[in-house]
Amino acid sequence: MNKVIGIDIGGTMIKGGIVEEKIIKTRIIQPLAKKQPMESLDSVIKKLLRAGYEQIKCIGIATAGRVDSDDGVVLYASPNIPNWSSLQLSKILRKRYDIPCYVINDAKAAALAEAKIRNVSNLVLLTIGTGLGGGIIVNGEILQGFKWEAGEIGHTILHPNGRQCNCGKKGCAEQYISMKVLHRYAKERDRHRLIERFHQNDLQIVSAVERLVKDLVILTDKLFLTIDPEFVVIGGGFCELGSNVLEIIRKHLEPYASKSLYSPSQVDLSTLGNDAGIIGAAMYAESRISGG
Repeated sequence: MNKVIGIDIGGTMIKGGIVEEKIIKTRIIQPLAKKQPMESLDSVIKKLLRAGYEQIKCIGIATAGRVDSDDGVVLYASPNIPNWSSLQLSKILRKRYDIPCYVINDAKAAALAEAKIRNVSNLVLLTIGTGLGGGIIVNGEILQGFKWEAGEIGHTILHPNGRQCNCGKKGCAEQYISMKVLHRYAKERDRHRLIERFHQNDLQIVSAVERLVKDLVILTDKLFLTIDPEFVVIGGGFCELGSNVLEIIRKHLEPYASKSLYSPSQVDLSTLGNDAGIIGAAMYAESRISGG
């Protein structure tokens, strides 16, 4: 891989890096200006272009929402990123920076990176962060779908007539499985404090995690029986809870797995952590410019 800029736009942060041979050489992380997300994106791109001088081959953007990757258009962005829907992002950035630019959904980018790193052809990645995203790799290819909606796992119904979702439906998985939900269950606003208390086996935090995991394993079981992947990988901020949370997930998944052919050991935490979106975006851009 030549030098490629990879950028991951989430609900609260924008992360970028210069990626070379699947390794992030230069890294920038800053808050996403919600009222002016394009200003945040421009700021990160300019800093990375300066750092990479004239050696940057292309730019890959991973962003939350439904993305037409062929044309580089953000068809629909969740309310987590206002003023981001119906945006011809690739066209705007190509014109502005005179460099090839490709756009992909953030969870799909992360799934691509995880599958490549693990050298597997069938994988589902769940990004548990501000919301709940999904990326599906089947036979080595990103599953995009007819309307670019494949992998919108967070908006599948988990509990009919359940909690109201920003998308307009009730009972979406995202309303039960996200870091936002975990903070609410735990009654702890600070991310670092929540993680610290979990590692200290604070009963209030552990109980909150188990409550969320009970819904997570229902969703995970559906994914194994629908997609039959080699791995279901958990990514996003939830990974920061570490190996202890993986043990909890596998424990709660065992009763479901025992009635099927998959194993709880096929659930794993992301090996790339919060870098998966950046690396996946760069990989996707590299594959597009190479004609893959």
